[in-house]
Amino acid sequence: MICFDDFITHLREQDRGEHTIGGYRRDLADFIAWFETTNGEEFTPERVTPLDVREYKSYLQSVKGYKPSTVNRRLAGLRAFFRWARRAGMIASDPTSGIRLVRQVRQAPKWLDRSQQYALLRELRNGVQLAEMRTPQAIFRARRDAAIVALMLFAGLRLAEVAHLMTGDVELNERKGKAIVRKGKARKYREVPLNLDARKALEAYLEVRPESDDNHLFLSQKVRAHGRAPLLSPRAIQERVAVYARKAELDGVTAHTLRHTFAHNLVDAGVSLDRVAMLLGHESLDTTARYTQPGERDLEEAVSRVEWG
Repeated sequence: MICFDDFITHLREQDRGEHTIGGYRRDLADFIAWFETTNGEEFTPERVTPLDVREYKSYLQSVKGYKPSTVNRRLAGLRAFFRWARRAGMIASDPTSGIRLVRQVRQAPKWLDRSQQYALLRELRNGVQLAEMRTPQAIFRARRDAAIVALMLFAGLRLAEVAHLMTGDVELNERKGKAIVRKGKARKYREVPLNLDARKALEAYLEVRPESDDNHLFLSQKVRAHGRAPLLSPRAIQERVAVYARKAELDGVTAHTLRHTFAHNLVDAGVSLDRVAMLLGHESLDTTARYTQPGERDLEEAVSRVEWG
């Protein structure tokens, strides 16, 4: 479909991240499939009416049983597409205009409490210690994984930011260090100081990082036929985080959970929101303010205070 491909090209020209583009692509494809099944006709932008969008919203809520956040994300994808289509002259009016999002109580981002952080770090330390008694490959993998988690948990880097780091983007010395993020969200540049924990983890990894023509900081353990170790993909990084989370008996932990934990730790330590925002690469303090909201465990603790049993 020409308009679909043109829309994806438009998103890339706007410097939208591949994760966002992939989400819009899936959401639009799902809507097209629903539209054609429900109406028995081929999808074109001009055939979609506000009634179609309202019925699709109801379908997502009532039939699919999606949470408000999922429904709203789907609607946001449609809204982005139809606004673009209207500006491109494909449609006279935007069928998503006036469609309200599903109201919901804003939830705080998920983070790990201190005991959960300790459990995760303990598994990483155990992994490094066990690897020291095994092969060089095992040592490389364990130290690499510990450094990856350290950059997320102690510096708040995003998954894609970690994957795109180059060896020259990390500066370390005895007293301080920093990670230079050249490909942050919306291509924004920032420098993030590294604390002692992060510096130690990175120094240990760099000691065993193999020579490679690829200057990405984090390499895969696999070596291609020509002898070069390829970079570690974002998906592979997420899988490594999940491995240690399972060992620590922590459910639903993602790379983003670690970033949220970093932010929450800063807020708990009394760091001002403007500084937290700079470290995270946020444009708006409203985004950063989410970390001041009570989390799920905070609410559970509050409710337990009025128990009679």
